[in-house]
Amino acid sequence: MRNTGEFIHEAPRRIPVAEKVDVCVIGGSCTGVFAAVRAAEAGMRVAIVENNGFFGGTASAGLVPVWHSRFDAEGRREIIRGLTHQVLEHLVAHGEAIVKEPSNASVYAYLNTASLTVALDELVAWHPAIRPFLHARFVGVAESAPRHPTHAVIEDKSGRRAIEASFFIDATGDADFLDRAGFETWSLPAAQLQPHTTCAMISGVPAVRAAHPDFSISEMMRPCRGAGLKHVFGWTAPVIGAPELLFAAVTRVQNCNPVDADDLTAGEVEGRRQITSLVRAANREFFTEDAEIRIAALASSMGLRESRHARCLHSLTEAEVLSGQAFDDAAAYGSYRVDIHHDEGITFRYLDGKQEIMRVDRATGAIAWERGRWRPEAGESPTFYQIPYRCLVPRGADNVLCAGRMLDCDRGAYGACRVMVNCNQMGEAAGVAAARCVAEGAPIETAWRGLANETLPEIDYWQE
Repeated sequence: MRNTGEFIHEAPRRIPVAEKVDVCVIGGSCTGVFAAVRAAEAGMRVAIVENNGFFGGTASAGLVPVWHSRFDAEGRREIIRGLTHQVLEHLVAHGEAIVKEPSNASVYAYLNTASLTVALDELVAWHPAIRPFLHARFVGVAESAPRHPTHAVIEDKSGRRAIEASFFIDATGDADFLDRAGFETWSLPAAQLQPHTTCAMISGVPAVRAAHPDFSISEMMRPCRGAGLKHVFGWTAPVIGAPELLFAAVTRVQNCNPVDADDLTAGEVEGRRQITSLVRAANREFFTEDAEIRIAALASSMGLRESRHARCLHSLTEAEVLSGQAFDDAAAYGSYRVDIHHDEGITFRYLDGKQEIMRVDRATGAIAWERGRWRPEAGESPTFYQIPYRCLVPRGADNVLCAGRMLDCDRGAYGACRVMVNCNQMGEAAGVAAARCVAEGAPIETAWRGLANETLPEIDYWQE
């Protein structure tokens, strides 16, 4: 972060209190919304603060249309229900999502991200006890003692305001609340963070491919092509409800720390530059008389894979994930593979002991796959892993939890746990635990004890 080294003094001012609630959730992704809904179901008055004018986080702002499997690695046992299941069932019923093979390691469901945003609006609206604050940026904390916040300070169109709460949930993705409140956080050097991706919806691909059968998006990503990209990894997906469009995640923003304002600014610009360069090069090199590839929609923000982490009561390890370690305070279950993006390519590790490493020749873009095992053949392999509640409890906290991708874990565990269906469950667990702390005076360390994600109530909000 670059500053001049000079300072100004901001005059003290009185800040009006916009709302007094039991639980305040900072961040309005599915993780944050699910936390707010679960707290409201438990009788809490809730505020939820979101920087954008809509809910949904990376799914909505980043246009990312994929949820990974709700089933174990074999596709036989349902391990994720709750609000993830309810929302997905609603979208499928209205033709706004399609579900694929439960054991698919890459994709379980494609969904219309605009429809997801509306579904989250509806979930919040059905709970009068939830007061949403959209277009509201969290900027600070007031506290009665070190690491005991009493107010979240926001800036919105009405000015600077505060929200008083008994309990707070950090669902920012970047541990912003924890950092401002003085809790210990950590992050890897920018060069070791997983790279980020700016996504887009593009049109014209079928027509160009019809005229040039050798055309492909992956071919245009090769360093030797005119787009000038330095990588070849990317993926595409259908746009539900708009078959003429193609979702494209074909950018790779490296050496970018999203909690450094200058890095984030440069990263946003670089991501848009990469997708624009690819489209322009495709139209030059595969010129088609009556068709052209165009950017139909750009993500309003870069899809962030990793930034700042909380320092919590437990740091989940890759060994615990890949061995299917059971925890007595399991707050979430997952089967998504360990998926680590790095400078050389991508590493996948699976619960059954298999490993795949994609290595990319930086000069030519040639891809070489190394397939083997990360452990020798064994007997029975685990088919899912658990994420303990303790990974969501910041050290020294008595009225703050975190939920989502800032959980405390090592690099390998993070490669598996960071995906949306896992973060969704962390949000639900945080909402329920926060309510128990407020209503029952439960100690934060054990507020999830005796609970499990699959036993949470399922209310048919859409009654379909």
